Amino acid sequence: MKFLCDALYFLIVALLLSSCGYHLAGYGSALPPHIRAISIPVFKNSSSEPNIQRDATDAIRRAFISDGRLKVADTREADLLMRGTLTDYQLRAVAFNSADSAEEYVVRLGIQVEAYDRIKKKIIFNQKFTTQWDYRSTSSLVNSDSAKHTALKEAYSDLADRLVSITIERF
Repeated sequence: MKFLCDALYFLIVALLLSSCGYHLAGYGSALPPHIRAISIPVFKNSSSEPNIQRDATDAIRRAFISDGRLKVADTREADLLMRGTLTDYQLRAVAFNSADSAEEYVVRLGIQVEAYDRIKKKIIFNQKFTTQWDYRSTSSLVNSDSAKHTALKEAYSDLADRLVSITIERF
């Protein structure tokens, strides 16, 4: 029994001392130490859907605020400037019922984003991101519109989370 306790003790100590360098998401940062604040002006919209750039920008701002590792600030006070353009909006019917009415749709969004280090005067990244979410349509126009709105919110949230990750953690 003493041997088992000693072996367990040794195993616990060995595990504690042999850290692999992993950390919990949301605690580390690959950003240079001089970058502490980010500005995210309203994205431009070159897609076919009017006014959706505001909701996309708001979701991105909320994601950075929620993450908390960078302060969201006015452009004059920010070390990092994130500019973007909503480049793509597609809504496609992908499933139909026996009466040939659309029952399921896919909404696809694409954004082009540039992150600019205002202190060092250099671009950190300039990248295109896309996402898509599906939703089911019903005979009720109100319910179908609500499902579309929910799918768009999920798409914005997915893009926002990916932007936080690529900006702060570099992956």
